[in-house]
Amino acid sequence: MRFHTALLAACAFFERRAAYAVFGVLLISAPLRAAASPNATSAGDDVCMMCHKDHSLARSVGRSGDLSVDLQALGTSGHGKLHCVGCHRDANGAKHPVHLAKVKCADCHQAQADTLAAGAHRTVGVGGNEAGCHECHAGPHQVQVDVSRGRAQCGRCHAKEVADYETSVHGLARVAGDADAATCKDCHGTAHATRKQADSLATISHQRIADTCARCHADRKLMTKRKITIPEAVELFRNSAHGRSSDPQAARCNDCHDPHRMKRATDPASPIFRANIPTLCERCHAKEAAAYRGSVHGQALRRGVLAAPVCTDCHGEHMIRGPKDLSSPVAAGHVVETCSRCHEAAGIRETYGLPAGRLSSYRDSFHGLAARGGSVVVANCASCHGYHDILPSTDPRSMISADNIGRTCGHCHPGAGEKFTIGPVHVAMTTRSQPTLFWARIIYLLLIAATIGFMAAHNGAHFVRHVGHSLAAQMGKVPPHAHAAGRWFLRMTALERIQHFLLATSFFTLVFTGFALKFPEAPVFRWIAQWEGGYAWRAIVHRVAAAIMVAVSLFHILYLFTARGRRLLADLAPGPKDAAEMMQNSLYLFGLRRTPVKFERFGYIEKAEYWALIWGTIVMTVTGLALWFENSMLHAWPKWTLDLATIVHYYEAWLAFLAIVVWHLYMNIANPEVYPMNWTWLTGRISEAQLQHEHGGEYERITAPGATEAERAVTPVVDLGPPVAGVSQVPDATKKPLA
Repeated sequence: MRFHTALLAACAFFERRAAYAVFGVLLISAPLRAAASPNATSAGDDVCMMCHKDHSLARSVGRSGDLSVDLQALGTSGHGKLHCVGCHRDANGAKHPVHLAKVKCADCHQAQADTLAAGAHRTVGVGGNEAGCHECHAGPHQVQVDVSRGRAQCGRCHAKEVADYETSVHGLARVAGDADAATCKDCHGTAHATRKQADSLATISHQRIADTCARCHADRKLMTKRKITIPEAVELFRNSAHGRSSDPQAARCNDCHDPHRMKRATDPASPIFRANIPTLCERCHAKEAAAYRGSVHGQALRRGVLAAPVCTDCHGEHMIRGPKDLSSPVAAGHVVETCSRCHEAAGIRETYGLPAGRLSSYRDSFHGLAARGGSVVVANCASCHGYHDILPSTDPRSMISADNIGRTCGHCHPGAGEKFTIGPVHVAMTTRSQPTLFWARIIYLLLIAATIGFMAAHNGAHFVRHVGHSLAAQMGKVPPHAHAAGRWFLRMTALERIQHFLLATSFFTLVFTGFALKFPEAPVFRWIAQWEGGYAWRAIVHRVAAAIMVAVSLFHILYLFTARGRRLLADLAPGPKDAAEMMQNSLYLFGLRRTPVKFERFGYIEKAEYWALIWGTIVMTVTGLALWFENSMLHAWPKWTLDLATIVHYYEAWLAFLAIVVWHLYMNIANPEVYPMNWTWLTGRISEAQLQHEHGGEYERITAPGATEAERAVTPVVDLGPPVAGVSQVPDATKKPLA
C-alpha cells in the first residue's frame, strides 16, 4: 500500500515537471513562431489558456477567486481584438509572477478616465482601475459597449430610479417601440460624463435642466410627430415667471414633473393630475396653498369636484406669469375674464348651482365699465372676493359676508356701509329681484320709445311734406317758399349765442365721453382707452364738461332776471294754445289741413325743447353729482340709491341725445327748408322770409301798424336789405336791437 502511494506521488511529480517544461518551451518558442506566422499573437493567447482555462488555477498557485478566462466570451466582448499581453504586459516571458500588476484601463482609455474623474461616478472608477470600470462594463474579459444595455447596467446601482422609469411615459414609449423616447443617457449624459445634480455643470442641475428637456421638447418636428399635447412647453416655460426668475430656487421642469416617474396629467398618480396640483404648488407656495385649501374652491376639490379651479386654471401651466405682468390671467385687467371662464360656463353653473349673470352685472356696473375701458385700479372680482381664500358670503370669514362687506367696500370707498347696509352688489336691472331699479328702467325705456317715436313720426311727416312741396314748386304747381332775404331780424343776441354754444359743446362732450365709458369696446371709443394710457383723462374731460354745463345753466338762471330774460321766459311758458297748435300742425304735416299754423316767437317745438332741457339738466346734475361723489353718497345713503342714480343717469342721457338728434338737429340741419343749416345760432339773424314762414304769428304782430316798441324790440330789424315785393317795411325797423 505504501509502495502504491509513493508511486502515485512520483508520477504526479514528474507530470508537473513535464508540464512546466512544455510550458517553458512554448513561451520561449512563441516569439519565434510569431515572427514566422501572422497568427503568432493568438498562439500566445493559446499558451496563456493552457493554464487559465483551469478554474482551479487560483488554488494551485495559492490565490483566491477564479483566474480562469472564457476565451470565447472574450472574443465577443469589447476587448475581442486584444490579446492577453495587450493588458497584462508583465506576463510576457517563460514564467510570469503569480501576482501581476493591476491593469489600468486608463492606459488605453485616458480620455474616458479624465471625463469620469470629474463626474458623479468618479468614486467608482478612481484612477481608471479595472475594479471601478468593471462595475459597469462587466469585467475585463466580458467588456460590453452595447448602449442598449445601458439602462440595465444603471439598474445595478439605481434600481429604484430604473423601476420608476419603466412606468413613466418615456419608459412605456420605449417599450412600445419609440426609439426617440428619452433614456438615462439622454438626460444624464454618458456614464463617464454623468455629474451629480448639485454640480452646476450637470445636465440635470437646476440651472440646466430646462435646456436638457428642451433637446426633445423644443423640437417642434419631434413634438408634432409624437403628438405631444403641449408642443411649445419649453418656450412657454422660458417666458414664464419661473423661467425668467433670477431666483436660483425658482421652479424648473423636474420640480413639477417627476423626472424618473413622469406620468401623464390624466394619471391620478401624477403630481400634475388635477387633484394633485395644489399639493404640487404647495412645495414652494405653502402660504397660498393653505389659503386655497380653506377656500370654497379648495373645499370643493377635496370633496372630489374635479371641475373646481386649481392653481393652473388661474395662473396657467407652463406660461405662469405674475399679477404685475399686464398679460397675466391674474393681472388686474384680466381677473374678470379669468373668473368668468367658470362662472359664465353654462355647464358648470347649471351643474353646481352657481348664480347666473354675475359677469353681465359686473360689466354694466361702474367698476365693470371702468375695467372695460382699460382701468387697472378699479375693483375687480378679486378685490371683493379675495384671491386664494375665496369664501361664500354665508361664511363669517368671507370678505363679502354681511359683517365684512362694509369694510371690504371701505378699502376703496372710505365710510361706505357705516350707516347703511351695502346691499346687493351684483345688481340685475332686467329682473324683478330689484323692483326699484327694474321699474325705473322700464319707465325710462317706455318714455324713450314714446318720446323719440313721436319725434321721429313728427319729423318724418315734416320731411315728407316739405320735400313734396319743394317738388311741386319745381313742377310749377305751387308757389315756392320765399328765400329772398329782405330785411334781417335779430333772433338771438350775442350773449344768448354764447350760452347756446357752451351748452351745445358741453352737451356733446358729455355724450361722447359718457358713452365712451359705457361702450369702451366700440370702434369709435376704443382709441380713448389707448390714449389714456392708464390715466382717467376721459373722466376728467367728462367732469369738466359737466361743470361747464352746470355753470352755463346757473348763468342762464341769472340771465332770466334781465328784461330780455323775463320776456324770454314768458314767451317760453307753455299753455293750452300750444296743445292746440301741435294738433293743428300735425294735421297739416299729415296732409289733413291745408294751411300751416302761424306760430308766435316760440312754438310747441321750441317750448318742448327748452323745458326738456331744463328737466334733463336737473336730473343729470343730481345723478351725476351722486356718481361723482360716490363715497359721500355711500356714506349717507344705501347702495341701491347709487344704483338708481346710475340707471337714471344712463337712460336720461340716451333720451337727451336721441331728442337732440331726432328733433333739434333735424329741425336746424336736415330740415329741407333750412338745409344745410339754420345759421341763426352763429349769426343771431333770421331773414324776413324765414321769420314770416316759421313764426307767422310773431311776424304779423311785430309788423302790424299798432305794434308797440317793446314788442318790436324783442325781434328787432338789424339790416333793411333790398326791398321785397309784397313785404311792407316797418317804419321804425332801423332801431338798434337790445343786447
